[in-house]
Amino acid sequence: MQTEAPLYDVLNYLPDGIIMVDERGVILFANAAFAEMLGYESDHLLGLNILSILADIDVFQVCIAKVMQEGKSLDTDTDFLHLDGNIIHTVKSVRMIRHNDHVRFFVNVRNLTELNHLNKELRASKELIELQARELSTLLHSKNQELEEILSSIEEVIWYIDSESLSLRYVNNAIERIFGFTKEMFLADNSLWKQRIFPDDHALVQMFFETLLPGQSQEIRFRILHNDGEIRWLNSRIHHHPTLHLFIGITSDITSPKAQSEEIAFLAYHDPLTMLPNRAKLKLQLEGRFEHSGFTPFALMFLDLDNFKNINDTMGHKIGDKILIEVSNRLKQTLGKYDFCARFGGDEFVILLQDADTPSIDMIAERLIQTFKEPFKINEMDFFLSSSIGIALYPEDASNGDDLIKHADTAMYEAKNKGKNQFVYYHTSMQRAIHEFLHIESLIRDGLSLNLFELYFQPLVEAKTLRLEGYEALLRLPHPDKGFVAPDIFISVAESNGDILLIGKEVLIQACNFIETVRLLRDEPFFVAINVSAKQLHREEFAHELLHYLVERNIPTSYLKVEVTESAVMDNIDIVSRQLTQLKEGGVRISLDDFGTGYSSFAYLAQLPIDTLKIDKSFILPLFEGTSNRHIVEAISNLAHVLGMNVTAEGVEESSHYDFLIKNDIDTLQGYHLCHPLPSDQILQKLRDEALYFTPAPR
Repeated sequence: MQTEAPLYDVLNYLPDGIIMVDERGVILFANAAFAEMLGYESDHLLGLNILSILADIDVFQVCIAKVMQEGKSLDTDTDFLHLDGNIIHTVKSVRMIRHNDHVRFFVNVRNLTELNHLNKELRASKELIELQARELSTLLHSKNQELEEILSSIEEVIWYIDSESLSLRYVNNAIERIFGFTKEMFLADNSLWKQRIFPDDHALVQMFFETLLPGQSQEIRFRILHNDGEIRWLNSRIHHHPTLHLFIGITSDITSPKAQSEEIAFLAYHDPLTMLPNRAKLKLQLEGRFEHSGFTPFALMFLDLDNFKNINDTMGHKIGDKILIEVSNRLKQTLGKYDFCARFGGDEFVILLQDADTPSIDMIAERLIQTFKEPFKINEMDFFLSSSIGIALYPEDASNGDDLIKHADTAMYEAKNKGKNQFVYYHTSMQRAIHEFLHIESLIRDGLSLNLFELYFQPLVEAKTLRLEGYEALLRLPHPDKGFVAPDIFISVAESNGDILLIGKEVLIQACNFIETVRLLRDEPFFVAINVSAKQLHREEFAHELLHYLVERNIPTSYLKVEVTESAVMDNIDIVSRQLTQLKEGGVRISLDDFGTGYSSFAYLAQLPIDTLKIDKSFILPLFEGTSNRHIVEAISNLAHVLGMNVTAEGVEESSHYDFLIKNDIDTLQGYHLCHPLPSDQILQKLRDEALYFTPAPR
């Protein structure tokens, strides 16, 4: 249907909805805005009755009647139905038009739905903004209070003043402690701070502020008059802020510089925990003695607490510190009025004795040892300590302080090596031992870094059949001048400095390399026995790591045997027993080495998972020097077999040894009479050549 007035098409350009209906409500025209408002195409609305798109059809009848009665336009709220069924809220303006004897109603419709939605969003935004403003205001107030509380808790005075008028703008509560006036009094009279400056320092302070450029920071010291009339010294660190036009400062009271300097001087030369003199004071004391007493003899003692580290590790440093304080008190009570005692560091103390004759030194050293007999009671717990003391004499042992301390320290370690809880005088032979230790330590480090360590292998032979059972891996360390370093020498050094753990890993790697190669050359079962130290066994992860390494190398555990000494076992039998049990359960055989030289206790033999007892060569070599050694060997053999263990004898160097051991049911033999230890390449070559190399030597 076409409209009666095509010129009305211009109404399509208006933003509001425009429709024209007749007196029956038939839509004669609808512009694009109205059609879009209800979701229709404009052409689809033409010919429809307006009642079909009204939410309330009575509205039309009432509206038309009123317009025709009053003859004027009428603005009313009207709800239309959208094509999708939603209600569109509008306000409409209706005008009646007569045209060619026809009555037409011109309706202007404005969409209130979007407007209402926009208004709702604006109201919500306004409420949100107001809420956030209130929250921000509360937060800022809270932060200001928090900042004020923080600043008020600081002992230093924090302030800022106007950089032009020097009037106080802010100060924290600490000002009352220094000036004797409240913070409020200073803020009420912002020039009060200048009035309290000591008169002689007014010009100094004024000049300071006049010359402090923006962006600069400087310190100034000046005096003020406290409210009680006392003169106090202040130190202020002041920054001239370049943009805020403020002087910002932090001020502290330094009225007691003499007391402070004395305290600093004391702490510079005393240990803050025990209040004993420290190393610096000891050095001055020694220098004073050398300078003023010439060659007057005196003794220097180096005292170290035995096993104190265990207390720190198990009970904590707080308990350890309390014990050190009590130790210091006992030392001071034990020493004479003119003796000097310093804490050298940790649990070490150095004592200088006025009397240098040996009987007096012995008496004081013994008293120091005895002073540790009584337990140290800390927090209702008793702690038992002992001490080891090294003594060096001046000028007999050294002519300067450093050497005296070094030599006394060397003697102290000798006391520890002898069993601790004793004193030892320094001797030059100790220094040679230290030098030898350091030399061997250097060779060990070179051996590890340069891969100089090499395993030799000595066959272990079944006594009855002379069948090869396995090999013992024996470690060799080349000496630059003397062939090889004796194993008992470098092993003891490595155990002392901790290198034994690295050496142990190297031994395991080389032993596994040898096992892999020998397995390729022979099908018969064999094993390689490696020696394991106490330090290795004391690592909780040792057994797990060893078994895991064998899995990585794809080597059955039956190819490896672990040899431990009696001393290594007894050093910590609980942890060693756990480690050996884990190895045994994993398939690794266990041999107890050097049996008979240490504890030889039936109790630990029964509780350890031992496969083999190895009789030490100190019983084999002198077999025929009297009868006692033969009886010992027979007893060990019988004992081992009763306990279900095999017996190995090492040190078989003569045919007489060989014959006796076979007759006494020794299971396995090892020694020069059968074969010397050989490098792996020689053994591998003999295996390739199928040459016997471990038969007994001729008589």
